[in-house]
Amino acid sequence: MERCRILSRTGKLHFIGIGGIGMSALAQYALQCKIKVSGSDTAQNEQIEKLEKLGAKIFIGHARNNAKGADAVVYTSAVSEDNPELLFARDNQKLIMKRAEFLRCVEMSHDFSVAVAGCHGKTTATAMLAHVLICAQKSVTAMIGGEDVEIGNFTFGKDIFLTEACEYKRNFLYLSPDVAVILNIDKDHLDCYKDFEDIVAAYKEFACGAIAVVNADDEDAVRAAGENFVTFGVTNAAMYTCEDVRAEEGKLSFTLVEYGIKQGRVHLKVGGKHNVYNALAAIAAARQCGVSVQDAIRGVEKFKGVKRRFETIGELFGKKIIADYAHHPREIVSTLSAAKNPLVVFQPHTYSRTKLLMAEFVGALKNYKGVIYSTYAAREDYDAEGSAYTLYRALKEQGADYIYAENPERLLQAIRERADAADTVFVLGAGNIYDVIVRLTEKFGHKV
Repeated sequence: MERCRILSRTGKLHFIGIGGIGMSALAQYALQCKIKVSGSDTAQNEQIEKLEKLGAKIFIGHARNNAKGADAVVYTSAVSEDNPELLFARDNQKLIMKRAEFLRCVEMSHDFSVAVAGCHGKTTATAMLAHVLICAQKSVTAMIGGEDVEIGNFTFGKDIFLTEACEYKRNFLYLSPDVAVILNIDKDHLDCYKDFEDIVAAYKEFACGAIAVVNADDEDAVRAAGENFVTFGVTNAAMYTCEDVRAEEGKLSFTLVEYGIKQGRVHLKVGGKHNVYNALAAIAAARQCGVSVQDAIRGVEKFKGVKRRFETIGELFGKKIIADYAHHPREIVSTLSAAKNPLVVFQPHTYSRTKLLMAEFVGALKNYKGVIYSTYAAREDYDAEGSAYTLYRALKEQGADYIYAENPERLLQAIRERADAADTVFVLGAGNIYDVIVRLTEKFGHKV
């Protein structure tokens, strides 16, 4: 297939929403390709500071002139159609690309590609696989949807392209991976699909034409696999599985079994049963890339974690603060299964998800004491039926012991009121709750 030529024809790219974890990785790639980069976002953050050090010109706030001089403009799905920079690009007949379209251009600039999809675990599995490929001395461009504690959210290479593949608005269908990993399929982004079967059909289209690496313990992932597939799993029969799983000091180890043959002991530096699945997925995918079993094991053993994935932030009111990205009911259940007597602080992410999965959120949270923090709206307008306050009221109706906090001051007060009765504080959500709790911990507690 003819490779996308935009990277060789463009002198300057402008990214709208450049501070996002995915957009910042694309901007880093452009800089590595010696393309001038500018971008804009609503606030300064760690990703923007990194890009500025690399030579990108960043604007805080959106204005038409920000895109001046750019040959092409890249924007995220969260950018509104009336964004002034997007309007400027249209008025001046600039090349305009969605983030997913530009990601496709990057994919086509490599000889081999791997895309990791799934409603849960994409970032961790992608980061693990990046470590494996690096350990095997592969030249890999990796786009990670979070900050790996060692390699960040991006690595640059010339041969293999590795990326997360997001199902939101069917964006992963822009990709044509050689290896398509499906970790799991769940009810999410239902605002973008007709129903759950429509989601499964999209995953099946994503995996079509690739070697599918699918979770044997997820029947919907298996349904999406097509004819050319490899399986991994813990419970059901699988080509890549494990035996003798042990937990020691919060970390897991297991014996890797490949096609029925024991290949050696794997000692992870992270805990949680979900990370056994992530490790098996990374190893199975790596084997399809020509990586040896020994390098695959060494690679996953090097992985130390991703920020906001069971990350210890510090202490507040004498209690350990643990932050996790969990923003879907299934993720909340998985994260809290490892918690002992937690105080749960949860920020819903988008009104649509909260509204469509209200009963599931209540079921995941009702057996704990905690605080519901105001919704992170992301790209959406206010919807009372899917608001954090409505979730709080639904929990109260089920007899759950929760407090509603609409701002950082009330959040701090609520944690102070309830910390004594808890062993740890678990802060869950994919929005700005992480930044809020970090600031509160720095000011009123002790940050790691």
